[in-house]
Amino acid sequence: MAEALREAAASDGRSIYALARDAGIPYPVMYRFLKGDAEGKLWGLTLMTADKLAEALGLELRLKEKG
Repeated sequence: MAEALREAAASDGRSIYALARDAGIPYPVMYRFLKGDAEGKLWGLTLMTADKLAEALGLELRLKEKG
């Protein structure tokens, strides 16, 4: 899920700041999720924050069909 959100954010066209603002996510949290920290380590998001980002990107989380 994290990689799908990163890919959608990268192709969205908005800056990290604009995306963070539109999603209601603090800029430092969004930056570390998308670009990593000072050591290059990518951070994760809580489910609540991931849901906010998905909504801002126009994405919907769905269950996969079994089988």
